Amino acid sequence: MPKTRVQKETQLSKLVTKLNSSKAIILAEFTGLKMEDLDAFRAKARQAGVTLQVAKNTLLDKAAEEAGISGLVTKKIGKQIAIATDGDDEVAISKLLHQFAKDNSAKVKIYSGVIDKKIVSIDMIVQLANLPSREELLAKVVGSIHAPISGFVRVLNGPLQGFHNVINALSNK
Repeated sequence: MPKTRVQKETQLSKLVTKLNSSKAIILAEFTGLKMEDLDAFRAKARQAGVTLQVAKNTLLDKAAEEAGISGLVTKKIGKQIAIATDGDDEVAISKLLHQFAKDNSAKVKIYSGVIDKKIVSIDMIVQLANLPSREELLAKVVGSIHAPISGFVRVLNGPLQGFHNVINALSNK
């Protein structure tokens, strides 16, 4: 059953709102993927705060134009596109989709992405996916802050440890 004009306009406005509110958007094709795999991916994406939605190419082109994203043309692809959007973290969405594409290499293909309303290439998405996670970076910062303090404590403890060793050596004789 075809959609009415009102339904199409509602869907378009929702997609425009989603594109405007997202910091990162990745376009991918999911052909030949089993429904269980797609449902499992959607559940994992939901946990990471990523929304996955399928849209027709013409609808996506119109929504991108209305959202102010120039140069995004999906008509050349000729297939329906899955749009992964994330409001906050472009690295997390890149990691999630890149890993899923690697696990299902024959069935999932990433076409391009949009970060801060600028189109980025697949290479940029792969580079973002290879960055360390936020938790890893925070652990490195804490380690860097902790290293000079622990070194200072070892230096202060050196003479006391030496004195303790001398006393132990004298008491053993």
